[in-house]
Amino acid sequence: MYKDLKQFVSQFADLGQAEWEAVMPLIETRELRKNDYFVREGEVARYISFTQSGYLRVFYNHDGDEITRDISPLHTFVTALPSFVSQTPSYEIIQAITDCELFVIYHDNLEFLYDSYSNWQRVGRRVMEEMFVQTQSRIYAFITQPAEVRYKEMMKQFPDIFQHVPLQYIASYLGITSQSLSRLRRSVQFDG
Repeated sequence: MYKDLKQFVSQFADLGQAEWEAVMPLIETRELRKNDYFVREGEVARYISFTQSGYLRVFYNHDGDEITRDISPLHTFVTALPSFVSQTPSYEIIQAITDCELFVIYHDNLEFLYDSYSNWQRVGRRVMEEMFVQTQSRIYAFITQPAEVRYKEMMKQFPDIFQHVPLQYIASYLGITSQSLSRLRRSVQFDG
């Protein structure tokens, strides 16, 4: 049942049987239907999830516009990170783009694992570092790369995302309008 989660975690630490047995009772399986919320604006993100299936969108409301910060690929961790780390109300919103199956662990249970098992502490640190690096890479790409380069990189990294995620969310993620994305898709198809 947790094969994908175990495979993902194994890149950060070699966990023994006792460490897996300690975490299993702390993991909840949560199913979200399309458009259900995982974290709402103003709520404290009390948990982090591993996306077993489906896609989630992390976004902000800014002057009435929804701005997509992230679209979670399969088999990764997602949470409203600033809220989760500080346990303060979230300015980020996380919503299911498709039906999703998530493996969820609460902040307090994660802290218990960190205090009890050094390997889980290592995994937690490395996951948070990866999330931070991804965010910094995205900021760097926004500052230094044109939309076409960001689009091509997204196509290369997550080719199946275009089959599951509405184009307006992809456009928002790329920082362009839906019309610009349509033009970009046509021109890239002609290039290829």
